[in-house]
Amino acid sequence: MMMKKIGTVFLLMLFGSALCEGMSEGEKFIGVEVNIAEVQGDASGIVKDDVSKGASFGLRLGSQNDQWRNMFVWDSFDSEYRSVMKFFLSLDYLFPTAGMVGEYNFQPYLGLNVGYMNYESIDVKADGLLYGGQAGILFEMTEYVNFDIGYRYSLSTEETLDHASEVLFGIQYEY
Repeated sequence: MMMKKIGTVFLLMLFGSALCEGMSEGEKFIGVEVNIAEVQGDASGIVKDDVSKGASFGLRLGSQNDQWRNMFVWDSFDSEYRSVMKFFLSLDYLFPTAGMVGEYNFQPYLGLNVGYMNYESIDVKADGLLYGGQAGILFEMTEYVNFDIGYRYSLSTEETLDHASEVLFGIQYEY
């Protein structure tokens, strides 16, 4: 079990450092996200496919250029019956600038995510690999501030957690 965790962290570090090296010319950013989340998994050893809905909160750290965005995301969901903590790497392709909405530039994006999750419910504690995809629109509010609206769907390799889906609202500051 410990080797699985160490292996996952090692792969994330290796994959992340390779992506960050290629993105060194891009703008660095830090940000937060608030998500409307749905988590489906076992709440106890008896009840299967139970669904919890609520808010999740996350922190982002990454870089982006005109075509790509990569970020490390830490995200936490906590409801009455379960909690999920995720740490993952997200890689998004930013489509060429689509135009203007009012005074704001926007770019649609499509991406993949892979990482680690920890899942706890009434009688279940598990952790494992998390993977999935996301899509959305990135709005340039000012020269240094971007607003992000999107949808993220993640699957788990752990049997007790089927999936997590989120409508996400993020804001990031480029430095």
